[in-house]
Amino acid sequence: MITARAAIFLDRDGTIIVDKNYLKDPNDVELLPGARDAISSLKSAKCMLFLFSNQSGIGRGIISMDDVSRCNLRMMELLGHGSDIFDAICIAPESPDDVLVYRKPSPRFIVEMVEKFNLSKENCYMVGDKESDVLAGINAQINAVLIATDGGTKTSFLEHQKNKGVGFFFSLFEFSKWLLG
Repeated sequence: MITARAAIFLDRDGTIIVDKNYLKDPNDVELLPGARDAISSLKSAKCMLFLFSNQSGIGRGIISMDDVSRCNLRMMELLGHGSDIFDAICIAPESPDDVLVYRKPSPRFIVEMVEKFNLSKENCYMVGDKESDVLAGINAQINAVLIATDGGTKTSFLEHQKNKGVGFFFSLFEFSKWLLG
């Protein structure tokens, strides 16, 4: 539960929207159940929101940065808070074979935002549905949260991380309810 202004680093696919491999068409963007309410609650509570998304399809030549931007705009439209809903956005275009710069589990974007906005690490959360999301949070030394939008099939990873203080929720909405008390 938060005691000061929180900063939430959010993965996109599988956390806010349905994960569709190499999403290219904005018409295919579909919010996960409760995502709109979760984002609304976090914004109402004055949380800072950061979008942090690996998009290896760019590095692989399958999709373009423009495709990702158009899908992000559609997601923001569906969320209902305008295009300035996020305090900053990081799209990591590297493929898994590229040298990590921003691609999670690299903590670079988080570290840069902590410094830029003078954030308190104890009030920062990396929230995502994949191991790389959790590891980015751990690598940045902030709170890491696994969202099991897959129904909990990543529980073996979770069991390994529980002793490291990784949070576990079945949806972004469930996480937001916990965080805001």
